[in-house]
Amino acid sequence: MQFRVAATALNLRAKPSAQADRVAVLPQGCIVARLALAEGNWWRVGAVLQGAGVEGFVNSTFLVASDAPAEAPPATRIGAVHLKENRTDITRHRDGGRAFPIGEADRPPPVAGDAAARRAGLLAIIDWLDVESGERWLANGTTTFCNIYAHDVCHLAGVYLPRVWWTPKALMRLGSGEPVAAAYGETVRELSANDLADWFEDYGPSFGWRRLFDLDALQASANQGRPAIIVAQRTDLDRSGHIQLVAPEHAAHAAHRADGKVIRPLQSQAGVTNFRYGFLGSGSWWSGSEFRKHGFWAQE
Repeated sequence: MQFRVAATALNLRAKPSAQADRVAVLPQGCIVARLALAEGNWWRVGAVLQGAGVEGFVNSTFLVASDAPAEAPPATRIGAVHLKENRTDITRHRDGGRAFPIGEADRPPPVAGDAAARRAGLLAIIDWLDVESGERWLANGTTTFCNIYAHDVCHLAGVYLPRVWWTPKALMRLGSGEPVAAAYGETVRELSANDLADWFEDYGPSFGWRRLFDLDALQASANQGRPAIIVAQRTDLDRSGHIQLVAPEHAAHAAHRADGKVIRPLQSQAGVTNFRYGFLGSGSWWSGSEFRKHGFWAQE
């Protein structure tokens, strides 16, 4: 039997408990299928988010009966957008120009080939960027640049993750078929990590991003040289969200596993702390109450 989410948003949990890790956040109107009864008001359910199936536990008091099928997402005619590329003055060691892609002449080529070649190419990009030393990503007081670094890795890899995106007015014009040129502050704006959490849900699948709900699958994608992302949006939107890369495992750098399952993927990030390979915090940082939602995303 199908049910519809009646609440504004409903946490999908890994276990039938309000204290369990969040697997995802189901939006109002989302259609879920009851798979089994659990404890008290908790049900095990299945749903489809951004084209990917997911299962978990919800408090059934926030559901209402519905036999309506889930609506298919509308097709988009919205294309990728960048500010001017190949500017040689936009470098890893420049404090500024962060809305533009890195244009250094000796930058690594996009990843290509079989899984081994792609993995080597993605590692070469991470090592070349050297996020630990570049001024481009160095925190400035409370201002951090996780979104810049994630964009830089993806852009060099040949994968689209926006640094700037169309404004609402520009999107309306594009939706009506009108050509629109990128003009900073007029037709495009910079995206924060909080913005990117929404962008992935609204546009990610149109640009080859697939939503995942399993850390093993997320790490496996990175190990195959396919950029993989963890992104989380703050509950308080006046505070910064966070986005980070999942790096391919190699040499002495590996994900943390328990009973053979990934519990902490290998991470690469800019932020308060910048590191090429390592871990943020001691657990699943994205599932804390300070974040209203999170997503795992990997390129097809």
